Amino acid sequence: MENENNKSIKNQVKSLFKLKFSRKNISIKTRILVSILGLTVVVFLIILVSFNILVNTYIKTTANEELTKSTEMIEHMDSNFKPIKPPQNDGKLPPKELSNFIRNVQDKVRMAEMQSDADAMVVDSNYKLIFPTREDDFLKNIDEMDLIRTYIQNEKLDLNSDNNTRVSSGNRDYYISTVKITSINDEQDNYLILFIDISKTLNLAQKINIVLISVMCFAGILAIFTAVILSEKIAKPIKELCGFAKKIGQGDFKRNYFDFSDKELVELSNVMNKSAEYLDKYDNEQKIFFQNASHELRTPLMSIKGYAEAIKYNIIDSKHASDIILEESDRLNDMVEDLLYISKIDNITKDYEMVECDLREVLSNCGSRQNVRAINKGIKFNYEFEEDMVLFECDEKNISKAFMNLIENALRYAKSEIKIICKHNQKNIVVIVEDDGIGINKEDLPHVFDRFYKGVGGNHGIGLSIVKSIVNKHGGRIYVENGKKGAKFTIVFKL
Repeated sequence: MENENNKSIKNQVKSLFKLKFSRKNISIKTRILVSILGLTVVVFLIILVSFNILVNTYIKTTANEELTKSTEMIEHMDSNFKPIKPPQNDGKLPPKELSNFIRNVQDKVRMAEMQSDADAMVVDSNYKLIFPTREDDFLKNIDEMDLIRTYIQNEKLDLNSDNNTRVSSGNRDYYISTVKITSINDEQDNYLILFIDISKTLNLAQKINIVLISVMCFAGILAIFTAVILSEKIAKPIKELCGFAKKIGQGDFKRNYFDFSDKELVELSNVMNKSAEYLDKYDNEQKIFFQNASHELRTPLMSIKGYAEAIKYNIIDSKHASDIILEESDRLNDMVEDLLYISKIDNITKDYEMVECDLREVLSNCGSRQNVRAINKGIKFNYEFEEDMVLFECDEKNISKAFMNLIENALRYAKSEIKIICKHNQKNIVVIVEDDGIGINKEDLPHVFDRFYKGVGGNHGIGLSIVKSIVNKHGGRIYVENGKKGAKFTIVFKL
């Protein structure tokens, strides 16, 4: 049991260790540095490898072409070619046969060297050098040929092979090709070996490789220098913006304007400043909202408390006090509902459920719900709607709340009539609610939609602010003016 627990603990530690390192963040400077340096190395490695492949391919192709040309020339040589250098009789072979053999060998060697860049020598089947010798041609590098012969002998290369072979002898590299030559009296085969020295080309390629590696090192240093400057140029503004964001998170909404040279960073800075401005405004509104809300809630609560104490100590008639308490309770209930509602519509993450509605139908439903109250006050609703449907995409519940608040406000001040208009006006929809009351004082007109602002005969100053918030959420605008008789509220929605 203990072993199982120990294993479980070890596994948990390992998993946490792996998680810690797997989630390790990398700085922008490191990421840019690694990316640029890695790209530089990869590009130069591709260039280096490609160059060497091309050089080796070129050397192999060129050597093969030269050797193939010489081989084909020798295989199709005419036997009547005259020797370039008369042979010398050493007395070991019959003069005529020796002369014919050496003449044949010489012709083939000279022709191979004349028709290509290849050099030639002749060996027997035991890899012994037959021609040239130091006595035959003192201009030839017999030591070089002997080194090639020794390498071929040590490696036991097949002299009958038709393939061109790359060999290394000493500090030099060669491509070789062999051609079979029948010897005197057919007693032993001899082989003409054609070889091309590729050492100079390989040395040039090696020097170019050194230059490329030097350039790669220089480019790597330059890439590091560039990456450090570039990363610093990017990281510094980001750090400044992070500090700005941190201040916003701590409640400091003071705007900061940065002098960035990059367009994207300037746009981000502007967006953050606008966000700070909006949050500052929202924060101030919330503070004012709670201050006013606490003040408005205190009034009915104090009234309820006062009348409750009066009933307790028999200071006032309980029936009258109870009526006041019920009235203030209703008022308090309405205020709390409005406060809850306005907090919902102010929620910046609130999503509206938009559906297409006929605003004529919404307005008539709101009027119908206030019919009893209107009849009791002797007020008549006068509807002026278009014959065609007035369709608008909106949140029906919230738009109904806005219309209801306007009608309730009109009922508070109207004397005998409330006019409700809904129509199209060019590319807009216009909704008007107008009463025939006393109108609004000029000094009150600019503040009608402010929260908790109460004009003459006002309730608690929240209803009209709710209307404005809902209309703004739907992309519309609302304004108020004094009409021919009373107050006239006009809402304009863009189609």
